Amino acid sequence: MKFEETLTFNDVLIKPSYSEIRTRSEINLSINLSKGLNFAIPVFPANMKTIVNAQVAEEFYKLGGMCLLHRFCSIDEQINILKTLNGKYKDVFDYIGVSVGVKEEDYKNIKIFYDLGVRIICIDVAHGHSKNCTDMTTFIANNFSDVFLIAGNVATGQGAFDLWNAGADACKINVGAGSICTTRIQAGVGVPQLSALIDVYETRNYHPIFHDKFIIADGGCSKVGDLVKSLCFSDMVMTGNMFAGVPESSGEIIEIDNKKYKQYDGSSTHKSDYIEGVKAMVPLKDNIKNVVKTMLEGISSGCSYVGARSLNELKTNAEFIKITNASIVESHAHDVVIR
Repeated sequence: MKFEETLTFNDVLIKPSYSEIRTRSEINLSINLSKGLNFAIPVFPANMKTIVNAQVAEEFYKLGGMCLLHRFCSIDEQINILKTLNGKYKDVFDYIGVSVGVKEEDYKNIKIFYDLGVRIICIDVAHGHSKNCTDMTTFIANNFSDVFLIAGNVATGQGAFDLWNAGADACKINVGAGSICTTRIQAGVGVPQLSALIDVYETRNYHPIFHDKFIIADGGCSKVGDLVKSLCFSDMVMTGNMFAGVPESSGEIIEIDNKKYKQYDGSSTHKSDYIEGVKAMVPLKDNIKNVVKTMLEGISSGCSYVGARSLNELKTNAEFIKITNASIVESHAHDVVIR
């Protein structure tokens, strides 16, 4: 039996290096994907029921970011949101996409979404390195070739290889890293998120035929610094927890002891046959615009510390060091009383 050492975000830091960047305004955080897709920001909200709704999708459109509707509602509800947004913004399908599963009705729904104008589709299943997901990937790639196709989730280079090979334009990376995911506890499987991203990134670099494919880090981030570390090995970052508490999200506001929280539920909690997630709450946050502003400031700072004027340069320039538990303590505010 083979054992390998793996890492997650708290295990490492990015080593500072020489920089000629004078101000964060010199740093370009935009993302250019294939099939004509361009986004102003590299982060977007997880396609989860208690996060994404019409308001969240519209806010991300205004920010020039991607947003994927979740699949835990009827197709009529999704179509209503899409038609409403398309009536207000004629290029909305360059930013807003949909999520599908791998059931029989999903095959039928894809044509409906496509005829409506949708050109971003995410195959969103817990175990993307599977025949069901591969078959759906091949079906969409063969029949709707102008769709930007995201498939996942996977946590290994081989998983990404197989989905890219089946026709996916991007793979979503994460098994068990989300803050409300219990897959690793219930099923005993998963890969720490940083190691998963490194494995997929190295697989893409090793195979020239995949250099036009993309990596989306999905989850595992609890701090803005984790977004920076993710972007050293991915093209975009999807995050649930960091957007779960915004007032625009779908989660219900709950007040306890005069403090406000928002509902945040794992995707598997919407199903009756198995549970690999929990129902939870997060503190009410600032609005989406300000949350994203804070994220972009942190990502830009991370780039400036290694002299990177773009996310591509971040990938080239970043050098990681492994740290100890004592270093983790030192990394946080310490020996003070926080006011």
